[in-house]
Amino acid sequence: MHERLRHLVLLLLASLFVTSSIDAQQKQSQAKLYTTHSRNITFPYRVSNIGATTNVTLLVSMNHGKTWKQHAQQSPDQKHFSFKAHRDGEFWFCTRTNLQKHVVPLKLQPEIRIYVDTIQPKINLRAEISAESEVILHGQILDPTIAPQNVRAEFQPTPESAWQPFKLESAPTFLRPGILQLTGRWRPNIDTRVVTLRVTATDGAKNKTVAQKQIFLPPLNLQRIDQYSLVQNPYTGPVPHEGAIRWPADTGPDLQTSENIHSVTSQSIDESKVVSGGTPTFAPPTDVKIHQANQSKFKLNYSLNNTAGSVTEVQLWATEDGGQTWAQWGVDTDKQSPLEVELQRDGIYGFKTVVMTAKGSANTQPLPGSNADLWLQVDTIQPVLKPGTISHSNEAGIPEILIRWEAKDENFGTRPIRLHYQTATDTAWHEISLAVPNTGIYRWNLDPSSQTQLRIKLEAFDKAGNISTEIIATE
Repeated sequence: MHERLRHLVLLLLASLFVTSSIDAQQKQSQAKLYTTHSRNITFPYRVSNIGATTNVTLLVSMNHGKTWKQHAQQSPDQKHFSFKAHRDGEFWFCTRTNLQKHVVPLKLQPEIRIYVDTIQPKINLRAEISAESEVILHGQILDPTIAPQNVRAEFQPTPESAWQPFKLESAPTFLRPGILQLTGRWRPNIDTRVVTLRVTATDGAKNKTVAQKQIFLPPLNLQRIDQYSLVQNPYTGPVPHEGAIRWPADTGPDLQTSENIHSVTSQSIDESKVVSGGTPTFAPPTDVKIHQANQSKFKLNYSLNNTAGSVTEVQLWATEDGGQTWAQWGVDTDKQSPLEVELQRDGIYGFKTVVMTAKGSANTQPLPGSNADLWLQVDTIQPVLKPGTISHSNEAGIPEILIRWEAKDENFGTRPIRLHYQTATDTAWHEISLAVPNTGIYRWNLDPSSQTQLRIKLEAFDKAGNISTEIIATE
């Protein structure tokens, strides 16, 4: 029986790591979680009982303890281990002594957990002026190691003035792990034409991002006041509803907007409304099919039917840069489909499975430029959808309703808007159109005997199946 080394001490250099916030994983383990922006990690150690120790082994898990493997085995007098992470994410480590080569004990628990985070936080900012002439700031910070206390919002009322704290409605809150949102407002009390908003975010690994947004204000004497006269509807002029789409709007739904993923089985997780995600830095080859998923955790199916020889393990390799570089994402030691995959960020990933057999080569890493078995875009962010005005018109000789909206998402198809209506006596929604281009305006012709007091439901859906919904009543 292998005896756990009681005298092995892992000495963490304080300059290398910064403690991150406690999460659900940490509550299940007594091992402390550290965060670093470096993929090269050194573990100094010393052994007091060297005479009884033949070797020291560092074991690592890249999937939260589901499977472990030996990373390095060396003599007790070498004083430190070196580990290079091939990707960002959480890694678990533990040590054993006097182990045989390739032997992995059962029921291992982490002695230390390290989160590698080399990417700067992403900040999405949106600013608007309210009907009361307030400057309203909406922001979201996307980063797996971000914490509310490391986010700062400021504004500069004039180009020459100093930066001041921007008043938030509350402390930044998590929509879900890794996504913080903040909202604040400021009422101008000086006559200024441009206000600059700034949000600074620093994650647990000390990666820092600064985002700015300018908003232009009318002079104080032209700002809206409580007493004002009604303005004539601008859509009743001689050229009505320019650019609107007449009903029927199309000949059928856009097939690219509802893509089934046959090789990916999603796990159920809760989703919240969040703003649109970012565009991937690298693109896959242009002639490949990109599947879509709106979950960060899922299962990849694979088959061993055509494999010759005895299978020893199934490796999963992944690329985040279109196939330029590859990193081992995990190992399925039970050799039974599917492989469980968890991603930290949205983006386009390529996955390739490598089956190791008893006679297989030790060099299994895909070469640069290798094509993936599966290309998958992970998009967990819901579209931004803002309903606009809904107005009536009879200028075409029949009643019409003009529907306006504003929708944004970087993963929209060509027809990402769905429209339904409901009368005052209805309990069900009725179709207007299931595939409308995102023009921001729709002209719906009604039957002369139709009711004009209706509720309109707008839905914006991206290619991954994220949906935002707004309901607005006609006047």
